[in-house]
Amino acid sequence: MNSNLIEELRKCAIEELFSTSFSAVWEESWRDTFMKKIENKVNGKNIFNMGDSLSELFQSTSKGRNQSSVSGGGYKWECLVCWYLNLCLIGTRTVVIKQKKNLVPKPLKEAIAVYYGNFRSDTEADLIAISFPNDESYLTNIDELLIRDCSGELIPNYVKNKINRSELLDFLIDRDFEKVSINIIQCKTNWNDNAQIPMLWDMIYSADSFVSNRIQIGGNGFSIKNLADFKYSFVTVPTNKEEYTPTKTAVQRVRNLSGGNFWGRESLNDTASSIKEIFNRNFKSSQSSTRLITNLDLELEKINTVYDYFKLG
Repeated sequence: MNSNLIEELRKCAIEELFSTSFSAVWEESWRDTFMKKIENKVNGKNIFNMGDSLSELFQSTSKGRNQSSVSGGGYKWECLVCWYLNLCLIGTRTVVIKQKKNLVPKPLKEAIAVYYGNFRSDTEADLIAISFPNDESYLTNIDELLIRDCSGELIPNYVKNKINRSELLDFLIDRDFEKVSINIIQCKTNWNDNAQIPMLWDMIYSADSFVSNRIQIGGNGFSIKNLADFKYSFVTVPTNKEEYTPTKTAVQRVRNLSGGNFWGRESLNDTASSIKEIFNRNFKSSQSSTRLITNLDLELEKINTVYDYFKLG
């Protein structure tokens, strides 16, 4: 097997998307629309610049805003953003995953939990971007890994012929916790109705302390304060018809988010940045010395083999 733990997690994250309703809309509509937008030229620049047109792609199948379409559309927007971000990040040390029990490593799940007294409230984290340390444990071919636990025992790379991804990553992230970075990304189709949610969560996570000791961030000895970096971002379509300006309340609410506010359109000064700008802003540390687009060009040579799970072919 020619894969490391980072790319194995990315593969699992994308395969998880295609096991849901996202698969049908991708196969029936979005893949063809995507390929037309890039004129069937799969290269780094074209893929990267699709961040300016992600909203247009999403809305190419919109059918109005009844409650069921709003709910289903919101889920598909999360999936589309997750798919796009991971495609641009292949070959880097950042992976974007949906907040699924089987995908999020336990130490990170504990670190972002918020407790109010004895009540645990998990964050509004539609997506979680994990930037891993520049360490051979994460970059070595899984077949060649030799990871020993705290007792000196080798952690098996495979269990019942399946990659032992969860146990390996749980141990490594526990070990290297202070070298790991997280970017929580909340995805919403509607900007006006939801802008206050990321604003409030970012306030909670940014607070140094609370007047009431009933509020606690993190558990089991894990805290976001001990991570290498932590950010909270907002990504919207938006589906609202009105124009957005810097003075709009919805814009003001997300203006100062630690991880920025983005949409699937071209950047609009002092209002929202194109989703393609998130890479330099939040994931720069996980990239090699080469430009993201240059790296993407090299990795896309394997889009029909190693990365065929993105289903561009």
